[in-house]
Amino acid sequence: MNKIIAAVLVACTLAACTGGVPKPSVVPDIAAESGTWFRLTEYDADGNMLQNSLLAVEKNAHMLRFVQTDALGAPLARQVLTQKGWRNDGFVMPNVPARRLFAAMLPVLSGNSAAPYPEMVRRKTENGECFQQYGRDVWCVKQADKGWQFVFPDQTKWAVVPIEE
Repeated sequence: MNKIIAAVLVACTLAACTGGVPKPSVVPDIAAESGTWFRLTEYDADGNMLQNSLLAVEKNAHMLRFVQTDALGAPLARQVLTQKGWRNDGFVMPNVPARRLFAAMLPVLSGNSAAPYPEMVRRKTENGECFQQYGRDVWCVKQADKGWQFVFPDQTKWAVVPIEE
């Protein structure tokens, strides 16, 4: 009996770890043909800066590629979005917080907040909107000085600023 309970607890724990990023219904069309660059700054719940990084978003035939690097160019996250969903790209370890940010960026990148996630409930806020799934906020986004700020349920924040060429 104890083995069954332990197996159920392990299965529940694993299921809780994998269900964090919603799958978009479509790969959104983004305006930039060659790619877009962003400066990312991650903050913890207390507002302390955790990291600065760069993000390249590249549009290919029917997919989007997200490559996040540190200031020296070392990859922090590489994700590809296809019609089948998100997948790791290359040999970089999976980076769940980065994938969560990339998923949250899709409505902003497409210019149509409903397009990637029509099944999610969108709630307008004073400065932006929150996306909800199963009655819980998945993320909130608001316009910031030169870009956007994304806030997640654990109160981590990401400042996303497009890099002008």
